[in-house]
Order: sequence, then C-alpha cells, then structure tokens
Amino acid sequence: QSESCCLKSLYLSRINFGDEGAVGLAEGLNGNKSLTSLYFDPHQSGITHDGWAAFSKLVCDTSNVNNIYLSNHIIRTIGDHEMFSTPPNIRRYLDLNEHPHPAIHKILKSHPDLDMNPFFQWKLKLLP
Repeated sequence: QSESCCLKSLYLSRINFGDEGAVGLAEGLNGNKSLTSLYFDPHQSGITHDGWAAFSKLVCDTSNVNNIYLSNHIIRTIGDHEMFSTPPNIRRYLDLNEHPHPAIHKILKSHPDLDMNPFFQWKLKLLP
C-alpha cells in the first residue's frame, strides 16, 4: 500500500498458502497501486471457494457501488499465466481492469438497475 512500492509481479510458485493465505493476500492488496500480476498454481496453492471469494471481493466488492469504486482496478492476473483455473467471475473482473475507467464498467455490470440518465445529463461528473 506504500506509494513508493514498485512491485509489478509476485510469483508464489509451489506454495500451499490455502484459504487463510488467500484472504491475507487479498487484504494486503487492498489499496494496491502497483502490483498487476499475482502468479501461483491454483492446484498447488490449497485454496478453495473461500480463498477465491476473497480475491473476487478484492477485484470487485459488489456489496454496494462505493465498494466497487474502492475495489482493486490495477491487478490484471490472479493465478497461473493463462488463468485457466481462475474462476470465470474473477476473470471477467480482471478483464474489466484492462479498460479505461474500470470502476465505471464494474458498477454498470454489477448494478444494471441503476438509472444512468441523470449521470449522462451531468456528463458523468459524479462517477469515478
């Protein structure tokens, strides 16, 4: 979370960090400003649905619009290089991080019931 951190990629090869480690990593990456890739072998990491849920919440906390805005929009890879074992919902959020203004894309995809007309009238000045 340091402003001076320049770490771009983190490789955790052959480390069985399990769900507890995944939760710790996800919490540690909250507020991340530099790390774009977190590489590990999902089959050797020992994580289950609970660990993946922590990563999902990291990249897009859909509990409300503000939490989506505060989610991580920097990281682009979680898991192996091809992300074949990364759950599809997380891959979709990571793909959105490739777009300009990923927070807006995530908000619109996660809350399709939002009436966007007022935002367009205000030229989207209130969106991140």
